[in-house]
Amino acid sequence: MLGLEKQPYAGAKNGKKKRIGTEGVVGLVFILVPLVGYVIFRGFPLLSSFAALFCDMEGYDISSLTWNNFQNFREIFTDTRFYKSILITLWVYSAQIISLLIALIVAALLVQKIKGSRLLEVIFFVPYVCSAVAVTSMWMWIFDARNGILNAILGTQIDWLANLEHPSTITWAIILATVWSSPAYGIVMYKAAFKGINPAYYEAAEIDGANGFHKFFYITLPSIAPTTFFLLIQGVIAGFLSFTYPVLMWPDNWMQTAGIDDMALTLMYYVHILGNGRRQMNLASVVSWVLFVLMGSLTFLLFKLQKRREKNE
Repeated sequence: MLGLEKQPYAGAKNGKKKRIGTEGVVGLVFILVPLVGYVIFRGFPLLSSFAALFCDMEGYDISSLTWNNFQNFREIFTDTRFYKSILITLWVYSAQIISLLIALIVAALLVQKIKGSRLLEVIFFVPYVCSAVAVTSMWMWIFDARNGILNAILGTQIDWLANLEHPSTITWAIILATVWSSPAYGIVMYKAAFKGINPAYYEAAEIDGANGFHKFFYITLPSIAPTTFFLLIQGVIAGFLSFTYPVLMWPDNWMQTAGIDDMALTLMYYVHILGNGRRQMNLASVVSWVLFVLMGSLTFLLFKLQKRREKNE
């Protein structure tokens, strides 16, 4: 009727489904290779850790799993070290927020076409590509009790990483190392975001009498909001998974303790102590899943806030 008759599916031939050719088979094989690797090296440990939440377990022996009537949760949720590890993790995570602010400010300055800005951008990016072990070693040298640069400048002999009078100095050292190394990626991302803003917005704002303050807060920040959102999500992951700096800055008895008064005890560090130090994989699994829930909750909150912001625009 009027040329609107139902046409056969373009991929069908004589009413039969088209068979997968050689290229399709090769494509499926290439897809299956990483999928099988994920199932073996990620999926199976994930299921094992979930099963260990509700069972006792002897070391790393999965066959020794026995139901314990939620005893793991009672033991972890009554452990003061667990709650302290959450507070230390949130404290260390604040370094990611500081790094984001530094990245925003530096990128805003570099995008002004200052002479030598590209060289400065490379210099800022060096800490990001350096090995975390090398960066930690540098900061340990700075905070060294005997030959440290900080003590040489201040004329003191304080053991900043094992300070009996002020144990929190190791936490501040971790935050300082994170702030020094983290902004580089954000600088590059923000600089690219700044270049993507339509100059016509600024020209129209100037015609309306807007000053630099108004243009930054009412044009620049809303325009780079997607980049900020991405960097916030990345900061959540990096902050909550903080492990390298804490464990390397406290080399003494690092399988059982995390600094004086556990002031370097992040959640990831606590998982390491429970799983590798005490060989209590069932308790380490509980802390790991709590870490996952905290990261997921904060990420979900950020997505909700992002959607609300987009609706209000």
